[in-house]
Amino acid sequence: MHRCALLWLLLLSAPVLSAAPELTQWRSGLIELDEGWRAHAGDNPAWAAAEFDDRAWPSTNVENLGPVTPEWHWLRKRIIVGPEYEDVRLLISGGDGTYELYVNGTRMEGPRIKSSFGVSRPTERVFDLNDPRGEFVIALRTYAPPNYSAYHLPLFLSITLGQPTAIEYERQALESERMYAVLPSIAINLLLCAGGLVGLALYRSQSAQREYLFLGLFLLAVGAANCLWIPQQAGILPTSTNYWIADPLIYVFAILQIEFTFSFARMRLNRAWRVYEFALLSPLALIPFVWEGHFSFDVYTLIEAVIILPAALLLPVFLLVWYRRGNREAGWLIFPSLLPALTLFLFNLGGSFASMFGWARFAVLLQPIPVGPAELQMGDLGNLVFLFAIGFVMFFRFTRVSREQARTAAELDAAREIQRRLVPAQLPAMRGCKIEAAYFPAQEVGGDFYQILDQPDGTSMVVIGDVSGKGLKAAMTGTLAIGALRALAAEGLRPSELLSLLNRELLRGGDGGFITCLCVQLSRAGILTLANAGHLAPYVNGCEVECIPGLPLGIAETEYAETTVRIAPGDRLTLLSDGVVEARNKKGELFGFERTQTLSREPAEQIARAAQAFGQDDDITVLTVVLAPAGVSW
Repeated sequence: MHRCALLWLLLLSAPVLSAAPELTQWRSGLIELDEGWRAHAGDNPAWAAAEFDDRAWPSTNVENLGPVTPEWHWLRKRIIVGPEYEDVRLLISGGDGTYELYVNGTRMEGPRIKSSFGVSRPTERVFDLNDPRGEFVIALRTYAPPNYSAYHLPLFLSITLGQPTAIEYERQALESERMYAVLPSIAINLLLCAGGLVGLALYRSQSAQREYLFLGLFLLAVGAANCLWIPQQAGILPTSTNYWIADPLIYVFAILQIEFTFSFARMRLNRAWRVYEFALLSPLALIPFVWEGHFSFDVYTLIEAVIILPAALLLPVFLLVWYRRGNREAGWLIFPSLLPALTLFLFNLGGSFASMFGWARFAVLLQPIPVGPAELQMGDLGNLVFLFAIGFVMFFRFTRVSREQARTAAELDAAREIQRRLVPAQLPAMRGCKIEAAYFPAQEVGGDFYQILDQPDGTSMVVIGDVSGKGLKAAMTGTLAIGALRALAAEGLRPSELLSLLNRELLRGGDGGFITCLCVQLSRAGILTLANAGHLAPYVNGCEVECIPGLPLGIAETEYAETTVRIAPGDRLTLLSDGVVEARNKKGELFGFERTQTLSREPAEQIARAAQAFGQDDDITVLTVVLAPAGVSW
């Protein structure tokens, strides 16, 4: 009783002191200090002094300060707890980087007014208050930059005084409450990032499937944005991470979702969608103005919500249209594609309408959704459902594509094995002639072939051809043609007769493919008899031989004409496939007939190497035959 009476005497004898807590007010070692603060706008270092007279300042409650404005403010409060409580703790839950604390005129270590890039949402700090008399003058110097005030945040959530043990328990409780709300969201978004890495790994194994690339980047962008935004919401990271990283990523992952959707459905983006993708980046120009407080954050959030709405609504509509047109896999994405952009739109809409117009009913869109013991943000729940749904979809897509790739690889191996038989393993000798050949297959199996066949009358038949198409079918057609060719050549047929009969064989097969083919009969006297079925004309000593062209083999019943040419000893005959003429460089320029004719005087290997170095697109086949000069035997 004597101590209480002494305390009241001290309070009455100090007219400049603000209302101070009595010892009887302590509950469990804690007392809230939200009321009885003196407040003043502006900034003056003298206001930190213990002896400063603040009685003219209006009284306020720190819990009722309302959303902070980007201005300097001071708050002061006098506390007398008595000498028996000379060692107490002060717990402040306030914006990190928005205040400085002075106790009895001395600035406390820790809190500082930070730059715009260092300010964070309210967190807890504990300060030791030591005075033999148990009297403390607390002064708070505050300033919140525009990027903090744009969130409509308070400077302080609570200010509590208490004994060390009780304050530490209170701090841990507040910190746990703040951190517990973060953990489920962080876990979900780390799962999204992991899913993104899986998507990129799938793209690495199936690089032709670009949907894996866009899905991986999309999931990484969403997960990274939220892994920055959520800790920022909890005061773990500064608010600047949302302005400059997390928020811009929203537009990036909206674009990536569009690219993924069209790639998944094997559809091409039209000009309207390209313009929309470009428009999605336009709000980024507003961020510096929002950061400096020159543009309303609420209006910016509303713009963000509106501009991503087409992605939320139109992508499912397009998927439905493609599904109805026969793209069954597009139907798998209709529901999952609706979730990410739509939940983000609703969240932004709720924040904007609640802040701008005071429509409290829209604030429900900002509230977490209870899921068992945890509470999840609407966007987290939408992203989690999307992840599981898209994981299911992509598993079946990957399985199907893997089976197709395995089947294709088997066919490709078989086609390569067959293709080795389309060209002679070793060139046969031709009496009185020197033969050279160069064959450079493209990466994909094609259908170039050539054969050199002896005739019963002592002449030689040189045949070069190119089967339409690629892969196993082309190789099989080429094998069929060579089998028929060898059988017919043994009958001593003329080139035109050989091509006509070979054409009938292919028409009888009816596989839908065709073959260009050039057949040249060469006598020892240097007489060339040519028949051409849609193939490139040969060259003699760099000049194109004018021969009568005919239809490629396998298209229609037809007869083939012959052309006879005499070559002299030492002359060079050059036959080649269209892989030489159609070689294309990185600029899209063709090797062309002019370069081909110029090089046609050179050996086969040199011609083929030149075309390959220019830019090979197709199989390259070159044969050269040089008639031996008089007195020379090859």
